[in-house]
Amino acid sequence: MLSTLLPLAALPLAAHALIDFPADNRMVQEPGMIRYPITVSEGAPSKNNVLRRQNSVDLSPQKTGYFYSIQVNMGTPAQAVSVNFDTGSDELWVNPVCSKSTDAKFCETFGRFNGSQTFVDLHKNATIRYGTGYADIEYGYDYIQIGSAKISQQMFGVATDSKFAVTGILGAGPSLSGWDNSYPRVVDSLAKQGFTNSRAFSLDIRSLESNRGSVVFGGIDTQKFSGKLEKRPIIPAASSPDGHTRYWIYLDGISVTKRNGSVIDIFDQPNGQAVLLDSGYTVSALPKAIFDKILAAFPDAKPPPQGTDLYQVPCSTGNSSTDYVNFKFGQTVINVAYNDFIWHQPQYGICVLGVTADDNLPVLGDTFLRAAYAVYDQDNRNIHLANSKDCGSNLVAIGKGPDAVPSVA
Repeated sequence: MLSTLLPLAALPLAAHALIDFPADNRMVQEPGMIRYPITVSEGAPSKNNVLRRQNSVDLSPQKTGYFYSIQVNMGTPAQAVSVNFDTGSDELWVNPVCSKSTDAKFCETFGRFNGSQTFVDLHKNATIRYGTGYADIEYGYDYIQIGSAKISQQMFGVATDSKFAVTGILGAGPSLSGWDNSYPRVVDSLAKQGFTNSRAFSLDIRSLESNRGSVVFGGIDTQKFSGKLEKRPIIPAASSPDGHTRYWIYLDGISVTKRNGSVIDIFDQPNGQAVLLDSGYTVSALPKAIFDKILAAFPDAKPPPQGTDLYQVPCSTGNSSTDYVNFKFGQTVINVAYNDFIWHQPQYGICVLGVTADDNLPVLGDTFLRAAYAVYDQDNRNIHLANSKDCGSNLVAIGKGPDAVPSVA
């Protein structure tokens, strides 16, 4: 059985503000937290449709869209490997088989984990399945370094075979079977080994044109959101749409605001719709009854071509920063401008609506998260949300206990 090392150092438990940090997304490590840059990558060109998430993760962003990755250093000597940062799955795995990916050359740019002197093979295998792909992985453990935080004995998977994937995945979600994982995932290890005070992180992925996105493990950046953080309880697995432990929360309403000031109400009902906040999903997916009302707000939308679920809209519509799709959570409304909500596909000369119909697995993916600042608090089973902004940097560590995440404005 894999043992967990004791924390490397005792760190302060109280949240505290830090000042004079670089305003961009450069790595910063302070007691209780690590800010680390996130990079947006364009997936290998493909006309395959957006797939439904199966079991743990979905490969469609890597096949057809944009996905967000971070670079980790693995093993001895340290080897840089970029992995998809995914809040919809929980495990870390690397080394997809590039010859079976959607773009072998693109796959090779993300680095490989090879020949570590400190890797311990656990001789334990698993298969992660997707809508039309898979990854066969062999487990082991080794050093994993995020910035200057060097995690000891982190268990992860090395792919022995895979299909479609161009990069590995760092899952930042809980195990599907519950909050007490069978072995420490990366978010667990950061807390257990003293780099963060609790199992919490904030995500700020930014727009496709920005290079300032970041994840703050164990902290928040008060200059990256406006207003107060709205605390929303995570829906227990037994009450969730798929019966699994994920970042499910209730959405209370949706509306569309046109540039002329007119408002189209889609729905408005407390705890009206469960949604999964998933950074590994290029678009969003909502039940057909809700989707049809959103679609009606885009009268120029054209039906999807064969082989896809995504409606096309004029790119002039997709360039708008004065029309919004609004998502209500309690007292907070996240305003998503059309230029974030509509997915531009310049390789095909088209733009598509950033939502599709799915009655089984409703997801708010990157077409929502680009406009939101989201704090994922595993220890307290909460998600905190606010509208994103970019006004410098003021990092605050998340402490422990039920009020560990400050709601500061």
